Amino acid sequence: MKTKPHAHWCITHILSFAAFVVMLGSANAANPVPTVTGPVHPQAVVPGHADFVLTVYGANFVSGAVVNWNGSPRSTTFVSARELQTKILVSDVAKPTAGYITVTNPAPGGGPSSSSYAIVEVHTPTKTIIPGPPHTNFLGYDPLLFLTSAPFHSASSLDLLGGAGSGKVYLFTGKGDGTFKQKVVGRQYYNGVCDYPQTLAVGDFNNDGELDYIFAAGVYPNSASVEVRLSNGDGTFRTGWRFGNYDGCPDVAVGDFDGDGKLDFAAAVGGDSAVYIFMGNGDGTFRKGATYDLSGAFSPVAADFNGDGKLDLIVDTTGDGLQILLGNGDGTFQSPRTIVQRRPKETGLGCGYGVPFVVNDFNGDGKMDLAYCSLAYAQIGVVLGNGDGTFKKPVYYHAGTNYSTWAFTAGDFNSDGNTDFIVWYFTTPPIHRFFAILKGNGDGTFRRETAVTLPDNIEDLGILPGDFNSDGLLDFVTLPGAGGIQVYLEK
Repeated sequence: MKTKPHAHWCITHILSFAAFVVMLGSANAANPVPTVTGPVHPQAVVPGHADFVLTVYGANFVSGAVVNWNGSPRSTTFVSARELQTKILVSDVAKPTAGYITVTNPAPGGGPSSSSYAIVEVHTPTKTIIPGPPHTNFLGYDPLLFLTSAPFHSASSLDLLGGAGSGKVYLFTGKGDGTFKQKVVGRQYYNGVCDYPQTLAVGDFNNDGELDYIFAAGVYPNSASVEVRLSNGDGTFRTGWRFGNYDGCPDVAVGDFDGDGKLDFAAAVGGDSAVYIFMGNGDGTFRKGATYDLSGAFSPVAADFNGDGKLDLIVDTTGDGLQILLGNGDGTFQSPRTIVQRRPKETGLGCGYGVPFVVNDFNGDGKMDLAYCSLAYAQIGVVLGNGDGTFKKPVYYHAGTNYSTWAFTAGDFNSDGNTDFIVWYFTTPPIHRFFAILKGNGDGTFRRETAVTLPDNIEDLGILPGDFNSDGLLDFVTLPGAGGIQVYLEK
């Protein structure tokens, strides 16, 4: 059958218009929000170093992405959705300093890696760590239950945000010399905040260029919710979106899981034995996404573990050990798969205080690894990633003997380019406190613990690393049981 001329004209132009719509939609497709994960390479250089190429690892990178050094853009080469390379200038590393590394994706969508950053330490390597007397911000016996660091007021210095047992949220604004000025920036609806690790996360949830925060609040173990506080841009926050009536305190991990240029989050709720995915609307509100059943789920972390540039999740569980959920890039995830099985005496991973595990690149191959603590065996387990979503068998490092509680964290504390562990132990009776470093060899292995003398006798509820005076040496903050923060600057 012949097509009439006018019919042919209509069909042709309809198809042309459809193609135009498709092209227009493609042209206007939003770029994702980038995420920086693990340490950059190299993560430390000596002062006076020549220009060098810095490799940045993460997820959701796109062509045209720019790496920033303390907020200033640097010439950047797109390698893949998980890797960028940038040229760091000799003027950037002329003297001891800290270079805060973020990534910005171009519009439409895109924007800065507001929920994550990395640090380059510019300092001559040291043989060990020598913490000076702590700078203390006392909160009047209101112990902080969680603490996170982020550059709220400056791209070249860190602030701290913490939630206390009283239900207050404190912002500790850094003065640049390792000291902080504190103020209350939020109060919860209920009688307190949840006391699990990682129940507070930051990011620009309404795309206005300011850092907001999300947290879990409620009366443990019931009636908990996830709530958002949006920044007013002047160090104050306003009440935002709120959701949930969970059977237990949600732990939160933030990232752009569907690549639409709006931050999402995952909430792991142990009492519900579930991981809930919430998709961001870009205005500070969220909508319910997929749900994944995981027995006793808590402490999710988001990173790219299989090298496809999409964010995956690793979740600790009380029943099935560490689980990985590979991301599909559309806000959904593949079925959970076990990375680390529980050993006979372990009822759960964790140290008693602080985060139960950390994501890092311990052997410098650009593939994300894991370290976790086992209270039952007084050990740190290291699991090296193969870069395809699978991991090698755990290697364990002794971390004390018969200690009842402890905390650990990872970072390059002696500026030699290798990731180390620092650990704190406490036992009673008799009361005994011990602080130590396990130096990294740079190949994914670690040396035996070496005791480090602190200027005082701490009782620690957690450890958070950061270069809080920007001198090129990684410092750390502890959370004393009496309330507040103690900032230990390295000398």
